[in-house]
Amino acid sequence: MIKRVLSAAALSATLAGGAHAHPHVFIDAAFEMLFDEAGALKAVRIDWAYDEFYSLMLIEENGLDADGDGTPEPAALDAYAGHDVDWAAGFPGDFTVALDGVTVDLDGPVMHRARFEDGRLVTSHVRPLAEPLDVSTGMVTARAYDPSYFVAYDVSKTPGISGRDDCSLQREAADREAAEAEYGEQLAEVDASSDPFEAVELPDIGVLFADRFVLTCAASS
Repeated sequence: MIKRVLSAAALSATLAGGAHAHPHVFIDAAFEMLFDEAGALKAVRIDWAYDEFYSLMLIEENGLDADGDGTPEPAALDAYAGHDVDWAAGFPGDFTVALDGVTVDLDGPVMHRARFEDGRLVTSHVRPLAEPLDVSTGMVTARAYDPSYFVAYDVSKTPGISGRDDCSLQREAADREAAEAEYGEQLAEVDASSDPFEAVELPDIGVLFADRFVLTCAASS
């Protein structure tokens, strides 16, 4: 599981630097919403392209480049798929689907894949919904984000849709200036004077930096 907390000392250093949010891992995320034959949302396919530095660390720590030529072996990547995070320990997946603002339950990941592209480790998986969702019953939204903002997710491309041709996703961009201000205010409340190495956690701060994607389908409009 990717580390989710920072020490108070690290937070204090952030404050000294102007209280700007400072994630430690950067991921370019992509996702595709999958519909069943009845037109209900059944799953989401998610891709994570890790930044080059973190990719290198994962490759070295997991022995994915045995011959040292700078490119992980395909067989090693196949065996590694699904192990970039610790799902067994309860990693939440850093992805939410909501209906009228209420989070929809997602099942554990399936169909893991791993590949190496342009110097970056890219992993993918599918998160089935616990129950197929009738998207005509309310507003469906999706976000990719880490609540602690230890990991920064950037969904640079418009997500895909599979199984229906009458749906679209509209991006509602996060207000980063407002997010930075809120982050700074929360950091200012952290009292690190007694133990500068105490682990602290800011609850759900990452959502402030996350773009929201609103699903619109003809049948629900």
